[in-house]
Amino acid sequence: MNEKEYCDEGKYAAPRWLVYPQFSAITMGWRMGYGEDYRMNEPPRTREFYELFPQPQNWMFEKRKFNSPREVLMGFLWRDYGEPKYSQIGDDWRIVNDFITMSDEKEFQNDTHMFRSIEHMVLYSRYGSFTGNYSVDTQIEVLRDYEVPESEKDRWEEFKYTVCLNACYYKIMQDEDLKKKLLATGDQSLVYISDDEWGGEENLFGFALMEVRDEIRRICENEDLIDWEYTEYLKNAYPYVQHDKNPAEDPQSPEYNVVRTILNGSSRYVRDVNLNEELAAKYEPGQILMERGFVDATNKIGGMTTTHRYLILSQYMADLSQFEHGTDWGLHTANRNSKFKVLDIFTYEGKTQIVLLHLPDGFVEAFENTTDLEEMMVKKLRKQFIKSSDNDPIPEVNTPEWHERCSFPIGMSDEGEFFKD
Repeated sequence: MNEKEYCDEGKYAAPRWLVYPQFSAITMGWRMGYGEDYRMNEPPRTREFYELFPQPQNWMFEKRKFNSPREVLMGFLWRDYGEPKYSQIGDDWRIVNDFITMSDEKEFQNDTHMFRSIEHMVLYSRYGSFTGNYSVDTQIEVLRDYEVPESEKDRWEEFKYTVCLNACYYKIMQDEDLKKKLLATGDQSLVYISDDEWGGEENLFGFALMEVRDEIRRICENEDLIDWEYTEYLKNAYPYVQHDKNPAEDPQSPEYNVVRTILNGSSRYVRDVNLNEELAAKYEPGQILMERGFVDATNKIGGMTTTHRYLILSQYMADLSQFEHGTDWGLHTANRNSKFKVLDIFTYEGKTQIVLLHLPDGFVEAFENTTDLEEMMVKKLRKQFIKSSDNDPIPEVNTPEWHERCSFPIGMSDEGEFFKD
């Protein structure tokens, strides 16, 4: 057993997708298989780490963003709608059949399944997705002869390239020799010779290999910064190594899922106000605020006439617009004693945006540390704030009555004392 209990300076323990490239992001192998030990021992990760070692595209697929009622087996999309990245063969091209074909038999793994070839994984996905028979031992002849029902053909057409893409990824990431051969093709177009849709004019297999080549370069670009001896130690260390971890940075943790669900599912509301600089300076990113009173805001988002704007991300604002009389505020209200996390304070051309995330009751602890998900959201909101700086104000929410209703600072008294829970 490797006993190197430290990481060399300037090096990193490998990201889990490079330690166990056979695993998808959601496999049970991270929670009760041999991937669990590494997940539990993995050091806390920073934004710098994720910039050096980005997650694979198929780890970032979110079903709720896809319009299809359900994906197929091994159908984690790399981009919206599953369209190939490449569709044209350039002038500089080469045939790939001399080092890889879809039917080459060398076993590889995806989660709990073992496949004999790329073709095997693609056919298994097609067969299992539409028959409900998930036996990986089904004879290859049976898989080849299976025809997708007419009513499901569009769905298979939608996903088949992505399934092939994932099959190529998992096979090549587990075969160092094959990976080197693929990368050695440089930027050449890759052509697959076969009589079916995977070669010929469609060349889907060739285009999939080109896309996998790009992806391997992207996620392995800084592989020389990995301390593999320390990584090997973490794979086997028990009792688990005690790092000062932020569970909300772990994509397999409940905390991470809570943060992601709240951020992605929140609607946006604004509350424009003229704060004096002394009060505004009291806000800092990462603070958890509790507001004693009701918090009014609007979903009518236009240009600003005030000095400050609270941008509230929330799933819990009550829509009270139907109870308005003689106004058109788009009134939404947060309940008393609501809690908010300060995500960002950003000033552009004399206007300041304070971003607050409305926290769910009982889950405040999941938001106590700053996560990469929050940082990505902040970047997006800053860009949108800059882009919208020239928008016209919306008259209905720029009246003295509305500004008076929104005049108090959130989370503190008029004297600047933060409310305590």
